[in-house]
Amino acid sequence: MGETVRTRRRSMPPVVQTVLVDVAPPLVAYYGLRAAGVTEYAALITATVVSGLRLGYGVLTSRRLDPFAVYLLTTFGLSLAVGLATTDPRLILVGNTLVNGIGGLVFLGSCVVGTPLTQIVGARFRVPDDDAPTVDAAARARRVHVLLSAMWGVGLLVEVAIRLAVIAHLSIDAANAVNTAITLPVVGVLVVATIVVGRRVGAPAAVAV
Repeated sequence: MGETVRTRRRSMPPVVQTVLVDVAPPLVAYYGLRAAGVTEYAALITATVVSGLRLGYGVLTSRRLDPFAVYLLTTFGLSLAVGLATTDPRLILVGNTLVNGIGGLVFLGSCVVGTPLTQIVGARFRVPDDDAPTVDAAARARRVHVLLSAMWGVGLLVEVAIRLAVIAHLSIDAANAVNTAITLPVVGVLVVATIVVGRRVGAPAAVAV
């Protein structure tokens, strides 16, 4: 039974898995608490903690802490720090959005320093291969992932700008919902673009993202 569940999870499209496993629990926690009469501030803090618990569980079950996991844990820590530093729910939304903007900068920075972040993410999902890539194949894969990481970086920064505008003009509850509705299509488009580019250039790691 357990093996069947794990197999189904592995076969899920990345966007669907993200919605079910990563996005839905914080939203359910937030709006469930709001429906129960809990304040916006307490609901936002709880949703942030729920998201962090899901992240921590993923790290523990995978039993490895690669650079991408470190990045996710860092963004969670910053989001929680923002939440604890102020009691203004609008500032919490702004702070969490700016933390997401850091993600865009990390993607862009990885294009010139170290390994492109999409290449690290792709390695998490790719089936291990005993054959070492040739020098040319490795160089080509890096060029592809530099392009993909730049695409993700720019896309996330554009998303942050849109989310900040939403926060400035809508109520807290509406902004929280609309921002999620913005994030999912943006991430979905980036994932599809990553798959299309990866298939066109024949980079297995890119397709795995």
